[in-house]
Parts: sequence; C-alpha cells; structure tokens
Amino acid sequence: MATKLGDIKMLIRTRQANLRRGAVLVQTVIFGSLAGLGFAALAIDTGLMDSARQELQNSADAAALAAASQLGTRADATTMAIEEATKYANFNRIMGEGADLVEADLVFGHAVPNGAKFDFVPNQKPYDAVRATVRRDQTVSDGPVSLLFANVFGLRGARLQASATAMLAPRDIALVIDLSASMNDDSEFRHYRDFASDRGGTRDGVQINLNEIWSNLPLNTGRMGVQNGVNPPAPGGIPGAGNDQPGTGAGSPQSAGGASSDGSSGPRWGWMTGFGDAIELGVYNPASDSGLYHIPRGSTCTDGDVIANLTEAGYSSSERSALLSGRNDGNSSHYRNRVQVLLGLAGWKSGKNNSKYGSGGNGNNVIGNSELTDVVDYPFQSGSWSDYLSYVQSGTTQMARTDSNLRHQYGIKTVVNYLLEKKARHTYVPELAGTPEEPLFSVKNSVQAMIDEIISVGSPDHVSLETFGQYGMHRLDLSIPESGQTLADALQEIPDSLFGFQAGHDTSITNIGAGLERAVAELTSERTRAAAAKVMILLTDGKPNVNRSNRYVGNDNPQAVNWALDQADAAKEEGIVIYTIGVGGDVNEQLCIDVATAPDHYFFADNAPDPANGGQPKYVNQLREIFETLGGKRTIWLIQ
Repeated sequence: MATKLGDIKMLIRTRQANLRRGAVLVQTVIFGSLAGLGFAALAIDTGLMDSARQELQNSADAAALAAASQLGTRADATTMAIEEATKYANFNRIMGEGADLVEADLVFGHAVPNGAKFDFVPNQKPYDAVRATVRRDQTVSDGPVSLLFANVFGLRGARLQASATAMLAPRDIALVIDLSASMNDDSEFRHYRDFASDRGGTRDGVQINLNEIWSNLPLNTGRMGVQNGVNPPAPGGIPGAGNDQPGTGAGSPQSAGGASSDGSSGPRWGWMTGFGDAIELGVYNPASDSGLYHIPRGSTCTDGDVIANLTEAGYSSSERSALLSGRNDGNSSHYRNRVQVLLGLAGWKSGKNNSKYGSGGNGNNVIGNSELTDVVDYPFQSGSWSDYLSYVQSGTTQMARTDSNLRHQYGIKTVVNYLLEKKARHTYVPELAGTPEEPLFSVKNSVQAMIDEIISVGSPDHVSLETFGQYGMHRLDLSIPESGQTLADALQEIPDSLFGFQAGHDTSITNIGAGLERAVAELTSERTRAAAAKVMILLTDGKPNVNRSNRYVGNDNPQAVNWALDQADAAKEEGIVIYTIGVGGDVNEQLCIDVATAPDHYFFADNAPDPANGGQPKYVNQLREIFETLGGKRTIWLIQ
C-alpha cells in the first residue's frame, strides 16, 4: 500500500514536472516565434533598403551623366544640365516611387587629372564635371523610402541618398581621311547623271561643280590673252606678231583667268575661252553645250563656232576646208594636230596659196607636226595637249562611260575633267589642292567646323591627322601644344594641313586598312594620355581595293575588305571608339557600318541635291553638322 501511494505521488510529481516543462516549451516557442518574425522583418526591410540604395545610385549615375552631357555645348549649359539631370533622375523609380533631385544637390565643377584618375573640384571653372545627389528623406516631397515592417517598430521609413560625379572626358582623336582619287568623283562628269556603281547597279547622279573647279585653278600667266585676260578681243594682237588667234590678244595686266561672256572666270586656252552651259542635274545636254566644240574623228566638223573662229583668224577657204575635213584622221597624230588648230591651241603653216601665215608647210591637206606654230603652252606639270585630246577621243574613260556624247567634245569642261580624272596627284597638278573638289572640299570645311567647335567649348582634346590612298600616311601627331603655343593653335594645324591636300594626293587607289593601322599606332603611342578617351573618326566612301601588302586587288575584294575589318577590330580591342562617315555618290555603307563601333556610330552624308542650297549635294551642309556633332560629342565618364 505504502508502495502504491509512493508510486502515485511520484507519478503526480513527474506529471507536474512535465507540465512545467511543457509550459516552458510553449513559452519558448511563442517568444521564439516572435523573435524570428522580428529578425525576418528586419532582414526583409534591410533587403528593401539595399535595393533602394542601388536604385538611388542608378538614379544618381543617370542624373550625373545626363547633366555632364550638356556641359560645354552652349551658353546656358548649366540650365540644360539641371533640366536633363532632373528628368533622368526621375526615370529611375525608387521602390516604385519617384527619385527626387533638387537644384541645390547638383554641384558643377572642374575635373583635375590625377595620374590616370580625376579629382572633382566643386565650383571651379571651366565646368566640365558635375556631382549629382539624389535623396529620399524628409527634405524631399516623396519623403523617406517606405519599408514593410518599420511602422511596427515605430519607424517612419529609411532616409537614403546616393551621389555620383560625371565628367566630360578629354579625347585623343585620330582623324582618318580618304585621299584616294574617288574623293573628287562628285566634281566630275562621271557622276553628273545616273551612273554605273562600282558595286553593281546604278546610282543617282550628283550636282557636279566643274565650273567652280575651273574658276579656282590658280594660274598666273602674264598679260597676254592666252590663258588669261578679261574678255580679250578677237582677233587679238598685231597680225603676224604671234598669238594672232581669236581671243588671244593682250589681256588685263596681272589678270589670272578673267571673266568670259557668260560671267564665269577661270583660265582660258586658245579658243576655249568660255565655260558654256551650266551643268544642271537632269537638264544638261553636252551635245548642245555652247562651251564645247564637237570635232569628230574621221568626219567633217560642222560646228558653227569652229568655222567662225577659222574665218575670223584669217585662214583661207582651202585651209578651212582641209582643217574641217576628217579625211586624213586615220593617222592619230594628224587628227590631234587638226584638233589643236581647230581649238586655237596652235596655228597651221599650211604652205597653201593665200595661206594665213604666208610661208612654211608643204601645201597639202595634212597638218604635219612641223607645220604647227603659235602653240599654246600646256600649263600643268603633268600631261599634255596631245594626251588631253586622246582622253576626249577615248570611249573607255569614266567620263565617256557615263555619257558617250562627251566623246570628241572639246572645251574648258573636258580639260578640267581630264585633270580630275587622269591627273589628280599633287605631283601632277598641285593647283587642284586649291579647288573645291567634291566631296573632299566639304570634308575639309567640315573638319574645320569640328576644330572650331572643340576650340569654342574649350575641350582639352588632342587631334591627329592620318590619311590613306594606296598607303597609310601619318600626317600630324596628336596636337600637343609646343612651348609658347596654345592648344587652339595646335588644333588649327589639322585643317590647315588638310586644305593643302587633294583627291588622289599621292595615289589614286584606296587602302582603308592602312589608314586605320596608322590611327591605331598613333592612339597607342606615347603621345596619348592615360586619362583620355581614345576616338577614331574615319571618313571614306568605304570602297577598299588594296590589301595588307599595299597591292591593288580590286574594289571590295575580300583581301582589301578583311584587311580593313581586321584593323578596325584591332582598334576596338584597344578600347578605341570608331565613328565612320560615308560620303560621296557611291558609298559602301555596309563596310562603313561594320568598321564603326556600333551601327549608330555610322553617319551617312547624303549626295542627293539640296534645293535649299542651289542643288548642291546635301552632304555639303550635312558633313558640317556631323563634324560639329562629333566635335561636341564628348565622351562622358563616371569618376566618383
């Protein structure tokens, strides 16, 4: 019995102990659950704050970059910077709510190089950097960042802010300019109307400017009417005294070119004294051009102006008949001699009765070499009148391929076209460098516009000049000012130098890869700055025809194309940003796009006629706008 009672008491005590332990366990579970919920809430709100901080930083970065993009572009740059910063800050939502940026939290200043980094100096000019601070606290309209569990613990939300500093990076820029002969194609007859593209198919014609090329040929040849003079009389001079041809009498002293009856001015040669009809796109007809003499080979010349000139010059009837006839043109030399006389480039001592010159010559109808007199000197370093005459006679020139009606049409227009197509090199006709060859002339003006833009905004950019024809040529180092020289003076050397070049300056063919190679070499040289963005600007028609061995392989040959693309890839691997500009009447746009860093880094300069600019190609103005854009298109860096 006692044992039983003891057992019961022991059982009761055991149950009581178990109940106490159960109570403690229940309390522990309850309080543990509450603590766990608190830690979970804290973890969730901490995660939300971390997310909000990142979103705030994104907003600050965007605001700083947007503000910096406006610096150095216009007089009200700071006002524009504030507007852009506010707009881009609000593009980034913070926990689904707004990101607030107040004007006081946008600080302008100057970025000072510190090795390969930059230090931000607030409120120091010139302003080329900006610090943006984005807040979510009690000082802004959206207030602190709302949290899920903060109110449970009596908190009103998280007060957060983020800052970022962005700057306009100085640039080391390599200009890579195509100086192949195609850079004057839009001044030539080859593009004056619809023409066969080098890449197949047909391209629209361009408003060419042969008249302007002629008018700007800087030839000074004394006071005689040959090659100069203001509307010289015809016949000129004293009979028998030399230069006794129509329009070759004494001109105005020191006059280089003079004005012709149609109001144009430029050098004259023999009886080729007027430019003739304007070359208006879609209207011009060479067959009826008053400035061209049609002298077909093997046929009688019936051109009224030619006949009048012969009569006025004093040639006898029998001489005129022999000169106008094509019966002896089977011999090319006899034909060229005949044309020279019919153009007033030479006189003919025929030896006939009642002849103009009275003596000399064998009296037959053939114009022999020894019978030429009063020959007008060919005025350029390369070429000859004989070569010009063969050019106009040929059916294989680019001019004749575009329009066969230009064959056997002699005059100022075809003389100038001969120079552009066949004598483009600087060693041949250096005078062409001073003429508005298109599209190169527009390129020159546009480079000047870009340099003006860089100078005007005070951008600390350095620029080099690279060119290419058959070979890549490094022309000017990055424009680091020398002692006593300003950066503006150093930069101005770039367009000054470029204006001295001409299309086909060294060679006529196109080695884009070599030009890019030169640019990469310069942008990785000791002249570059560690704390500068590396930029390359390539201007070309995008038609490479030279391989890495500098050998001509034909337009768009894979060897030439791959060589260019390989060098573009080499530039990109060095961190160089490449912009390409395609210009001219026959651009390979795809190659230009492939060379560029990205498709939006390619600009096409339209060659369509611009009614607002006298029908000139649209690129005349577009190129200037593109280069001004690139001049102000500063690279933007986040530095803090």
